[in-house]
Amino acid sequence: MDTPTQALLGATLGQAFFGRKLGSRAAIGGAVAGALPDLDILAVGLMGPWAEFLYHRGPTHALWFGPVVGAALGYGVWRAYASAFRRKARAEAAGAGAGGGEPEAPARMHPGSPEALRPWVGLFVLALITHPLLDLFTSYGTQLFSPFWNRRFAIHAIAILDPFYSFLLAAGLAAGLVRGARSRFASRAALVAVALSTAYVLYGGWLGARAESEVRRQLAREGIYDTRVRCYPTLFQVYLRRVVARTPDEVRVGLLSMWAPSRVRWERFPVSEGPLVDRVRDTEHGRMFEWFALGETLPRVAMRDGVAVVEITDLRYGFPRGASTGIWGIRAVFDPEGRQVGEVRRFNRGLPPGRQVFFDIWRGAFGAGA
Repeated sequence: MDTPTQALLGATLGQAFFGRKLGSRAAIGGAVAGALPDLDILAVGLMGPWAEFLYHRGPTHALWFGPVVGAALGYGVWRAYASAFRRKARAEAAGAGAGGGEPEAPARMHPGSPEALRPWVGLFVLALITHPLLDLFTSYGTQLFSPFWNRRFAIHAIAILDPFYSFLLAAGLAAGLVRGARSRFASRAALVAVALSTAYVLYGGWLGARAESEVRRQLAREGIYDTRVRCYPTLFQVYLRRVVARTPDEVRVGLLSMWAPSRVRWERFPVSEGPLVDRVRDTEHGRMFEWFALGETLPRVAMRDGVAVVEITDLRYGFPRGASTGIWGIRAVFDPEGRQVGEVRRFNRGLPPGRQVFFDIWRGAFGAGA
């Protein structure tokens, strides 16, 4: 998911489970911890554009990261508060000694008190470990065991941008904080938000499984049984699915709305790829891209100005207009003698201009354009 949503999840979890002990610091600390794993994107600036494929959702998104780094961060934050509390207590004691009074004891558990250590550690561990678990339910791929095993795991339940999921968390967090971070209502409101948002993710996974069953049923009507079907969520909602069906003879790409399922309108491409495609896939960057895209790619060869241009597109992501187009991929150029010109390069088509993409997704999901 996007980083602001991950921060929202961390803040809501902090408010739900640790707000009554740590107050508003629980939501703030949870937000920071929830966003922290996505700092791995800084590798792109330091190591170049290919680093995004290699390192984003890598070690900082592994299952060990939360328990190990979260425990260390929680302890560090607690120690910082404990040191500040001791300095303040010594200053107050010195002032009390000069004035004849006694320093006042805190009315509530201080964030640096011995009893606060476990909540701080629990907060950071929980916020850090739920980050990759949420990412797991998107199609991007998460290296849950990096750096020991680089396999990418993905459950195609929700998109990497889903405003409704984010709204559920924000509403629960805001509703509770109005009553005070330490209130029972605040923790319950946050807990309800976590429960509803989790149910929404599971609902997206259920829709994805239903979509694959529906596509297989439609293909069976055509007498096609030997096929691999994947249905990927599209942006901003859970209903419109990007469908990729691979048979021994062709690759089919289309869209299916699970709001009101109808017949998939396919774009079809032959399986035969040719030697130039094989050469691109056999390069270091070609192998990297196939690994990143979980093997869900579509190659194309086009002649432009006398040279052959090979493009390999990641089929997991795209927009309703031109289902096979995709958002990103890799490109290589070969001269008329079949010699590669330059290096294999990334390309990123980005969002279509204007607001048309939002209308297309809405019509595809809930209208007659699916």
